[in-house]
This record gives sequence, structure tokens and C-alpha cells, in this order.
Amino acid sequence: MPVHIVYVTAAMMIIALFPLPDVYYTFLNVVVFGTFGWGAYRNLSPGSPTLLLALVYALFAIIYNPLSQVILPKEAGMVLDIAGAVLILITRRHISG
Repeated sequence: MPVHIVYVTAAMMIIALFPLPDVYYTFLNVVVFGTFGWGAYRNLSPGSPTLLLALVYALFAIIYNPLSQVILPKEAGMVLDIAGAVLILITRRHISG
């Protein structure tokens, strides 16, 4: 996955902190689900030191699943958006390659 997609995903998560139409959040779920899902897949190998990171990526992918959305309070969603954006930027070399 190109590193540009990681940057776009993180930017979209930060932009989601502002009030926007519901269609944006639906699109955000699709993008975040795909990015974190890919990150979980890339880091999922037995005995890998990044297995914990793969599990964290998988957790974010589950939370942002566009088909069966997890409904969270607005404040919790904002914290997850910030945490996800920071996580994906810090660990971008584990996703892109």
C-alpha cells in the first residue's frame, strides 16, 4: 500500500473531528476499514514481533467496519479518530511497503 494512502487516511480521521454530513463518516469507515485491515494482514505472521500491532490494527478495522458499524458516543469516536490517526502515522512503515 502506498504511504500516501496512510497519510490520506490519517488526514480523513482528523477531519472527522469536525461536524460533517453523514456520508463523509460512511466513506471514512470504508477507507479506515481498508487501511487498517490491510495493516493487520501485512503484520499477521506467526512469531512476528508485530503480531500485537496486527491485533491493534484488526481492532480498529472491526470498530470502523462499514457493514456492521459500532455505535459509540461522540466523545469516544473523537478519541478513536485521534488515536487511530496517530497510530497509523507512527507505524506507517509497517503498512506501506
